[in-house]
Amino acid sequence: MKHINLNGSWQMRAAGSDEWLEAIVPGSVASTLLANRKMDNPYYRDNEEKVQPLFEKDYEFTRDFTVPAGVLSRDQVLLRCDGLDTIATVTLNGTQIGQADNMHRTWFFDVKSALREGENTLSILFASPVRYLEEHPSKTGRKFAVIRKAACMYGWDWGLNLPDSGIWRDICIKTYQCAKIDHTVVRQRHSSNEVTLQIALHSEVWGEGAETIAELLAPDGTVLSEQRAPASNQSDFSFRIENPLLWWPAGYGAQPLYRLKITLRKNGKILDEKTQDIGLRTISLNRDKKPGGSNYGFVVNGLPIFFKGENLVIEDAVISRTTNERWDRLLDNCVRSNLNGIRVWGGAYYPPDYFYEQCDRLGLLVWQDLMFACTFYMPDDVFLDNVRHELKDNLTRFAHHACIALLCGNNEVESLYTAMSSKEPETVALRKMFGREKRASFLMRRIVWKIYNKLFLEFIPPLCETYAPGIDYVHSSPSARKPRSAKSFYDYLSDGDMHYYLQYNGNAPYQKMRTVQCRFMTEMGFQSYPSMKTIAAFAEEADRSPYSEIMYAHQKCKDGNEAIELYMKRDYRVPADFADYVYLSQLQAGEIMKYSVEHMRRSNGHCNGVILWQLNDCWPVVSWSGIDYFGRWKAQQYYTKRFYEPVLLSALDEGASAGLWITSNRPDAAEYGIVWRLTKNGGKVLQEGRERAVVPGGSSKEYVSLDFAGIINAGNKNNVYLSYYLQNKNGVFGQGTVLFCAAKEFCFAAPHIKTAIADNGTQYAITISADCFVKGIALDTLIGDCIFSDNYFDLPDGETRTIILGKADAAGIDTAELLGKNLTVNSLNQVMMKQTS
Repeated sequence: MKHINLNGSWQMRAAGSDEWLEAIVPGSVASTLLANRKMDNPYYRDNEEKVQPLFEKDYEFTRDFTVPAGVLSRDQVLLRCDGLDTIATVTLNGTQIGQADNMHRTWFFDVKSALREGENTLSILFASPVRYLEEHPSKTGRKFAVIRKAACMYGWDWGLNLPDSGIWRDICIKTYQCAKIDHTVVRQRHSSNEVTLQIALHSEVWGEGAETIAELLAPDGTVLSEQRAPASNQSDFSFRIENPLLWWPAGYGAQPLYRLKITLRKNGKILDEKTQDIGLRTISLNRDKKPGGSNYGFVVNGLPIFFKGENLVIEDAVISRTTNERWDRLLDNCVRSNLNGIRVWGGAYYPPDYFYEQCDRLGLLVWQDLMFACTFYMPDDVFLDNVRHELKDNLTRFAHHACIALLCGNNEVESLYTAMSSKEPETVALRKMFGREKRASFLMRRIVWKIYNKLFLEFIPPLCETYAPGIDYVHSSPSARKPRSAKSFYDYLSDGDMHYYLQYNGNAPYQKMRTVQCRFMTEMGFQSYPSMKTIAAFAEEADRSPYSEIMYAHQKCKDGNEAIELYMKRDYRVPADFADYVYLSQLQAGEIMKYSVEHMRRSNGHCNGVILWQLNDCWPVVSWSGIDYFGRWKAQQYYTKRFYEPVLLSALDEGASAGLWITSNRPDAAEYGIVWRLTKNGGKVLQEGRERAVVPGGSSKEYVSLDFAGIINAGNKNNVYLSYYLQNKNGVFGQGTVLFCAAKEFCFAAPHIKTAIADNGTQYAITISADCFVKGIALDTLIGDCIFSDNYFDLPDGETRTIILGKADAAGIDTAELLGKNLTVNSLNQVMMKQTS
């Protein structure tokens, strides 16, 4: 096997133009135009609309390359394109060698007859995806249903409209002699103290004398077994591993990886080779029937686990910008936030191999949507053949990874059918909110379900079984146990997985969340503004208002800014200062998600997982994200880190009472201490207590029941608060506070907050104290960007907190003195008191 790398320097032009621009591949039309200053930054102000005409053109990418002597003597010479987005015609030396029409596929073109020794010219013409949709109108739903391209590239309720094109992944020429590897299918058979790996190797063999060598290496690199066989189109190998080291999700155990190495050889020369890391584990989705519905939860190595995740959208709207380093940063943030899983959402694209490799190493389970979302697709023969190749290419690429927990046919397509069919009032209201007044006719429902059934229940499942055996498949999210059985959105609560947004439920009070009893929450979130630093990157000073044209341009959810302020008015006093407004929007989102997720974790065993919407942004925008486009943690991500702790102490408060619960997602029992204090604003402790608790693994239980009716009803509702702490032998590792009134009614004192900074070698220690109870302390820096060990936290009277800032997490800050000069501190006290002065 020989390889000619075609990444790097190319030329690009609009079709018919004489102006060639320097282009870098992997790359795209947008990345090239931006690099050559031929397009305004679509992320700035309202430039998104201004750049749209650029995507109505066709674009040509071309490059010259040299083919060394001997290449054309090889049996097969193939152009491999790992990503062509999307409608592409490929020409080599003036000869058309192929076409592509699916950004999710890996394309191979036979170039031997068109290639020549010495200089060659490769050109790829990309037709405008905008004009393609105009020329191929969808008959079944949203416009993108007719093109196999990331749906969100045409805009979403968090994403801009940027219908880009280009060579978005690696491109090369590969040559083969005698034989080549196509793909492997890995099956695991687990029994007591033993795992058998069954490997089906699919190859193309056209010559004589080739040999297949299969090696299995232990996590420490030791060769456990080597097997040899004559090369054939299908070779089967079986490896028996005694006393296996099992792979576990983060927080439940280690992530050892065995290595499978397949080599095709002839006369001592390597013809082709493939290496795969494999984690030994069982993962199943428990859908057992339960009273009133069915279970929905993951079981790993026989142990039920609570899935703590966030939804992944595309990492950058200019998708070729996404690098391994950026994947590292995003996934590291997941682990630091106590996640054990990620959902790859179906309106995006299949991530690269590196993503899955890192999820294996980090113990992050992957709920993998297939790339279908929010519309119905017409499954004619041409479409199905395209999807068949798409699924083979991707499933054979990632199905062996230990992290893959589930394959899901689509995002929200079955629930779209439920919405168009339902008579239930709240589901009808949701349908009307999205613009459909009437219930679909019987004939329309029948036609729609027929095409849905053909694609997601008949066509796709056998492909998953063939290329990803042993991985459970569900046809949609949300979905009930029996397809088409949901008569309203609320049927998904008891019988499947649920997507729920307060805003899409008539802006229901967030207190409604404690009435939501779900088996598994796959989407749930609340919007907030990105940081002021991020806003400054797209908005001028005059634009910095919730209701400016520019802020609306960066809010893609209908009435999104209005909803944020509506909830703000319910619990807080709305700040006049925009920076305070942004701060409060973030604090509010964190508090609402805390309220919601802690409720679901207390229902551990009934509820088996939460996947927040959403982890990240693909551009600077007002959205549901925990981490904004520039990687800055919003308040929600710090809250996520706290409410996803493996052992969580939470308060179930109601009126003047509060129950303190411990929820453990650890596999083993442990002893903890619970400390609580009822304090009057000003520092006087009115009541306090301490309890010891032996907490079984995987349990959730109330350990302390408190009733303060006598104190609170005696005129103290607005000036007392409960603080609570969870301890182990290493000290306090979980804490929180409860107000017994809305924040706008609480008698906050003006805080004098002091900070002291120590340089501890690899990190800074920031000690924070105040002369009163302070809620929602937010740290930031005037320059640079920092990720703190904790942020947006409460500080009870008389306490100090030490926050750690690793120097690796302090971009732009290189001394304690510089940190001190640039450290800023805000709090809810300060924001609320400004509104009363």
